[in-house]
Amino acid sequence: MPFSRPEKTSRRKGTVVMELCDINQLGLDFVQAASYSVPLRKETELMNQELLEVLEKKIGDVVEKYSALKEENARLHEEIERLSNDREGFKSRVDAILGRLDGI
Repeated sequence: MPFSRPEKTSRRKGTVVMELCDINQLGLDFVQAASYSVPLRKETELMNQELLEVLEKKIGDVVEKYSALKEENARLHEEIERLSNDREGFKSRVDAILGRLDGI
């Protein structure tokens, strides 16, 4: 891409005059597009490090919540078991009382 506007034409009484645009006069610095898309290595490493730290923190939070929920689940299962045993005990006592009332 040598020029953004390769030529200027002007018409003067039927003649065509060709004028070339000088890019340097425009103050444009043309750099290949590929060099814009290549990120700087140091910045990329910093960004990757920051992303990894954020990800590590989030994973740590999830693991902590998982552990807490697992402990709570175990505690609730123990409580369910205890309440089921209590219920069975109360049920047998009520049945015994009702049996005695039927005998009266």
